[in-house]
Amino acid sequence: MKNEINNFCVNVKFLRRKHGLSKTAMAKILGISPSSLNKLENGVMPRISSEVVIRLMDYFHVSAEEVFGDS
Repeated sequence: MKNEINNFCVNVKFLRRKHGLSKTAMAKILGISPSSLNKLENGVMPRISSEVVIRLMDYFHVSAEEVFGDS
């Protein structure tokens, strides 16, 4: 499970950069603060709510496999 969480953190950053979004814009999309996004992208955030995952999948039209898989 830890590996999937690490993959999620890496994939959030990848999607943000791929789509040219600032951290502020991405945080707004996910419904979290920019500082929480910074922690998430650096793998420091201990828990990720299912709401954040769903927002990410909905916004970028990606599957759970893509979000938690190896990029």
